[in-house]
Amino acid sequence: MSPTDSPLHSGGCLCGAVRFCVSGEPTGGNHCHCGMCRKDSGSGVSTFVTFPANAVTWDRNPTDYESSPGKYRGFCPKCGSSLTWRSVEDANTIDLRLGSFDDPTPFKAQKHLWISTALSGFSKIDPDIDHFDQGS
Repeated sequence: MSPTDSPLHSGGCLCGAVRFCVSGEPTGGNHCHCGMCRKDSGSGVSTFVTFPANAVTWDRNPTDYESSPGKYRGFCPKCGSSLTWRSVEDANTIDLRLGSFDDPTPFKAQKHLWISTALSGFSKIDPDIDHFDQGS
């Protein structure tokens, strides 16, 4: 498949000041239940789609916040929409928030992260998705 045949996925923030385009298919996806993702999203769980970092092009880069050493969350500097999560340990990938895509329907999460910190309302987690606890 040539680069021009690669699927293109677009998205951006709530106000439209930050837009992105992604070529190709995701390499993963997850539902994260950690407290930092809950705070960052204002939601009970955060869903991300993982792509190679070099597959993403931005019309304006999001602003980064180092939420813990070597871990960065990107957001729109105008409206504050949370858009990304990335780690310096794996600089070759970037996680984009599912809700930031113009059409999120092609994507499916393949795992749950930080199940031990999941809110009680998420106790019946989809058994068809892998569960990983990255800490206790």
